[in-house]
Amino acid sequence: LMRSSAASDVYKRQQGVYTLLLVVQQEEPAFVLARADGPQQTVTLCALPGSLRVSAPSGTTTLAECALSAGAGRAAQLLVGTVATGETAAPALHYIAATPATWADCAGRTASARIDTASLLDAAARTRLGYGEDPIAVCTAAQASELIAQLQAALPGAGEGCMARAAVWAAFLRQDPALLAGLPDGLRSRSARLLTDLLAADLNALGETLTYLSARTALTIDYTTAAVAAARGGVQLTEEGMAAVCALLL
Repeated sequence: LMRSSAASDVYKRQQGVYTLLLVVQQEEPAFVLARADGPQQTVTLCALPGSLRVSAPSGTTTLAECALSAGAGRAAQLLVGTVATGETAAPALHYIAATPATWADCAGRTASARIDTASLLDAAARTRLGYGEDPIAVCTAAQASELIAQLQAALPGAGEGCMARAAVWAAFLRQDPALLAGLPDGLRSRSARLLTDLLAADLNALGETLTYLSARTALTIDYTTAAVAAARGGVQLTEEGMAAVCALLL
């Protein structure tokens, strides 16, 4: 019975659902909403613009302003508060914040991926970046931030620009799912260089779910977009964008 109970506990942890706000700490912070879903065998990424307006007790602010002034944890809280309807309990949204170099170290700086720039850019933009004849960009995790910056500069608007980060990160995970299983150890070994509200037990449970997912042949790794519209002082989620974020959070 004890053996059966222990096996059941492991299964439950493997079948967990975790939603995380991944924050890139830089002059203009960047944000990726990530959902790892054990039962559905999916990992979904959704980049959010730093200029996204979120509700605060004193009015509204942007995700970037909040992260810079009050920290990534507060940014996660305000994002949840902005999309919460009041009809259901506010979902748990953990956060992890690290610099681009630390994120690359957690993935393994030599990890590489092939990025199809044609999925993001038109022919003219690809030509300007040097991908006119061959749209495939090959980069390592250490080079990813530079490629993301190039793609973002070539994309119009805050919503489209931030999408490049989710597309690149998803490509790394899709082409090497083992990166999922290795992420928790990468975070542990660099705990002094990042900020998170994940406790040791949380990280262990997340690790079991990510390890489980990395071994599934039916695993689907993709990215989605949250549509935004111009608003005073930044951008705001449209009705479709709100639905996309809620689908990841709830």
